[in-house]
Amino acid sequence: MGLYDFTFYDLINRNAVSFADKDAWFEVDDNRTLTFSQYKAKVDCLGYGLQKAGITKGDRIGIVGKNSLEFFLLYGAAGALGAIMLPINWRLSPDEVGYNLNDCEPKLLFVDAEFQETVEGLKEKLQSVKNYFNLGPGGGKFSDFDPLLDNQGDFEPAEVSTDDGFVIIHTAAVAGKPRGA
Repeated sequence: MGLYDFTFYDLINRNAVSFADKDAWFEVDDNRTLTFSQYKAKVDCLGYGLQKAGITKGDRIGIVGKNSLEFFLLYGAAGALGAIMLPINWRLSPDEVGYNLNDCEPKLLFVDAEFQETVEGLKEKLQSVKNYFNLGPGGGKFSDFDPLLDNQGDFEPAEVSTDDGFVIIHTAAVAGKPRGA
């Protein structure tokens, strides 16, 4: 870490120490809460699970879904691994979703149950995606999310600096096609 580097994962670590037992997350839909130290522990477990699933620094992780605890956990784990998050606007048409995913070539794709039909129709066009996961505990057609959290190994975060990529968000269409920024 450089002199001025302070990454998202550094923030997670600092908050786990400074605000350990204070609430970091409250999931309104199902009353799930996490303290800052619990959030860091889950991020580390998920980071280890993503490493076992083949994610390394610079790999992209796609998400088609609404905000949730799992969505936020993925951001933390990606920050620890130096992976790049690719959130896809769930309001887009299937063609737009497919274009944005193919543009950035995610290795893994996490999808809310309500958007899995859209992604099912795109699967043969998404050559870079190695594994599809449900986003959240609600289930769906894809691999379960929870086993990625059931890892008790020694998690080794990547060496990440503030110059490394973290999120790619597609802009409005320019000259007919959106661009990842």
